[in-house]
Amino acid sequence: MNARRPNPAQTIVSIWRRLQVDTRAVSAVEFALILPLMLIILIGMEEATGALNQDRKVSRIANSVTDLVAQAQTVDKNDLQGIMDLGEKILTPYPADTLDIVLASVTFDEDGDASVDWSLNKSGGEPWAPGAVPPVTLPGTVSVANTSIVVGQVSLTYTPTFAGIFTEVFDRDSAIDLGDTYYLRPRLTNTVACSDC
Repeated sequence: MNARRPNPAQTIVSIWRRLQVDTRAVSAVEFALILPLMLIILIGMEEATGALNQDRKVSRIANSVTDLVAQAQTVDKNDLQGIMDLGEKILTPYPADTLDIVLASVTFDEDGDASVDWSLNKSGGEPWAPGAVPPVTLPGTVSVANTSIVVGQVSLTYTPTFAGIFTEVFDRDSAIDLGDTYYLRPRLTNTVACSDC
């Protein structure tokens, strides 16, 4: 018996018609096309949220430690170290290995020129030399002659969770420096003194 050969053009048309009608895998194809974009958006949202949360915590640390020192009449290094240790508690659950806190008292003379009374950082050192001009720009509103302020400066290096995964494809920093500085006037005295700074 002689078999009839199908026409190649009819075969192609027949296959094309069946594919047009068959919609069983449309959802899977659409998902496969959208998945990479959704993952990029998800990772970007996670990194932005992490950076914003840590930036807020850095501001809260600066405000809190400065406020605690401004409520005292005198402090010593142990008091200041205890206050700075609270910064790590505020930063929880984020790592505090790059957290740096500087607390200082700054006095303005009769001309409104600032000089450092004392300073202490989280590692126990004196980052600002006593009698020197503070290495931060002080706002004009706090530079009042014959007064003093307590300065709290906090810095933290935020490393995104997915740093390094997409840096080859997308140009971006692998770490972001966060920081904030608070200035408060002493509440119970003209100048907060440090007994052993």
